[in-house]
Amino acid sequence: MPYAALPQIHEELDELQQRLRAERHAERKRRLHLLVLLKSKTVGTKKEAAAHMAVHRNTIRQWLNRYEEGGLEGLLEIKKRGFEPGQRTVPAPVCAALRARLARPEGFSGYAEIQRWLVEEFGLEVP
Repeated sequence: MPYAALPQIHEELDELQQRLRAERHAERKRRLHLLVLLKSKTVGTKKEAAAHMAVHRNTIRQWLNRYEEGGLEGLLEIKKRGFEPGQRTVPAPVCAALRARLARPEGFSGYAEIQRWLVEEFGLEVP
């Protein structure tokens, strides 16, 4: 099975290196590093890039897909993790109560405790 071709990196190497040096966000820095490696031909495949950067090859694939779809800005966009607006497992009022409880200093000791709390407080079983 042939490997998917690497995307063409449109930015100049100097520009990428300058942005890499200036970037302070660790995750964006890693993504810029990937582009520098590819543009400078330090690595020639996704597998080599993954080994060089000590990440899974699927992470490299995802990053390059984001680059192909949205360019440099698409690659560097860091999506906020957490509850998605469209998620349906936890109703909005329960989600708000959970956020409030997580913000308190005592919080929870782990996911199992959150599950118990959801059952006790709301009768909601979340796998």
